[in-house]
Amino acid sequence: MKKIVYLCGLMLLSMNMMAQIDLNDRNWDTVFFDDFTEMDRHWDESWLSNPVNTWMAFPGFDVIDGWGWYQVYQYANNLFCPAEGEMKLVGEYCDTLWKNNYPLPGFMGGVYPSPDSLFYFSGYIESYKDSIDNDLKFQYGYFEIRCKLPKHEGAHSGFWLQNANPNPPDTFYEEIDIVEYSWSAGDSEADWLVVTNPNATEAGDPRFYSTAISQNLHGQYVNPYTDVYSMVYPHIPNNHEDVSGWHTYSCEWMPDHVYLYLDGELVSSFYDKTHIPRHPLTLKTNYGIDGYGVIPITDGNNNVIGYDPGWMGTDTLTIDFIRVYQLDWDCGNDEVITCQNDLNSFIVHPSVKNSISLAPINGTITIGNMDKVTFRVANTFEITSPFQANSGCEFTVIRQDCPE
Repeated sequence: MKKIVYLCGLMLLSMNMMAQIDLNDRNWDTVFFDDFTEMDRHWDESWLSNPVNTWMAFPGFDVIDGWGWYQVYQYANNLFCPAEGEMKLVGEYCDTLWKNNYPLPGFMGGVYPSPDSLFYFSGYIESYKDSIDNDLKFQYGYFEIRCKLPKHEGAHSGFWLQNANPNPPDTFYEEIDIVEYSWSAGDSEADWLVVTNPNATEAGDPRFYSTAISQNLHGQYVNPYTDVYSMVYPHIPNNHEDVSGWHTYSCEWMPDHVYLYLDGELVSSFYDKTHIPRHPLTLKTNYGIDGYGVIPITDGNNNVIGYDPGWMGTDTLTIDFIRVYQLDWDCGNDEVITCQNDLNSFIVHPSVKNSISLAPINGTITIGNMDKVTFRVANTFEITSPFQANSGCEFTVIRQDCPE
C-alpha cells in the first residue's frame, strides 16, 4: 500500500509507506472496543460472558489437543476487573487438579484428562457475539491489544485471528498471529517452532509472527501445521522493554498486506496475496502453558514416560483494552465531487471507492486550513481544476486493494 501525502501550503510531496493507521482518517470505523470497564459482567454455565455475550471462555476443542499444552482453560480464570478497567487471564499451578472434577463446557461432557499431563488452570477468551447476537468475526481491519504478558518457564501467550478449529482443521483454515510470546522462542533447540530462530539470544524472548494458512481451499483434509503454507516473523527487537510491562501489539490485515506493529512501530510486513487469509476470522487471546513449564520423566532408555511440574507459580496476562477498526468499503461505486457541498458531505462519511474525481462544475473546491482529508481508491483518483488546498491542511490519497 502506498500513501501519498500532500502537505498543503508547503507543496511538499512525500511517500509514507506502512504507517500505523491514522485515526483522523475517517474511512476507519471502530467496530469493536472493550476496555473492560463494564460493570456486572460474569461467566454463565455456557461459558459465555454476561450480560452481553461478547466473549466465550473456551477455545472449542479438546482439553488435551496433542500440542503439548499442560493447562486446562477455566472461565473462573478469566477475571473481569471493571474497577481497574482490566481483564485478567490467570495461570496457576494446581497440585490437586487430578483429585478434583473441574468445570468443562457442556459439549465436553464429563471427560477429565489423566493427571500425569495436566498441572495448571488458565484463561482464554475469544470473540463470540455482538450486541445484536451476530457472530463476532472480522474480515480485514486493524486489530490491537494493550496488555502485560506473563513471563516464566512454559508461558506461551498469544493474540491472534483464526477461523474455526485447528484440530481437525476447518475446510478454510486460516490464521494470523499478531503476537505470540513463548518462553522457548529464544531456544535454538526448540525445533517445534515453524522455523528455528537463527538469532537465538536467551529463553524468554517474545516472538512476533504471522501465520497465514490458506492452502486447503478445496475441502480436503490436511494437517494445517505441516501441509500448508506458513510464514514466521522475527523476534521483537531486543531494545524493547520487558514484555511483562505494558505494550500495544497490533496488526493491519488487508487483502494485499499484513503489517505488524509494536507500540506503534512497524516490526514486520507481508505481501504475498496468495497466502493472506481472506475469510472472516475470530479474535482470540490466551494464556497457554507449554512443555517448557514441566520436567520430563524418562526411563532407562531415555524415553519420556511422564512429567513433573517445573513451574509451580501463579501469573497473569493483564489486558487493558482490545480494539478493532475496519474500513468502510464501497468499492463497487465511483465518487464524483462536483462542488464544495459534495466534498464536505463526503469527508464526514468517507468510504473506499472504486474511483474518486474532484471535478467542480462551478467555482472552486477547497480543502480548508488545518483540515485532514483522506481519500482511498481501488483504481483512480483524478483532480480537474479549479482545486485549492489551503495552507496547513493535510491531503492524503491511498491506493487501496479491495476484498474480492
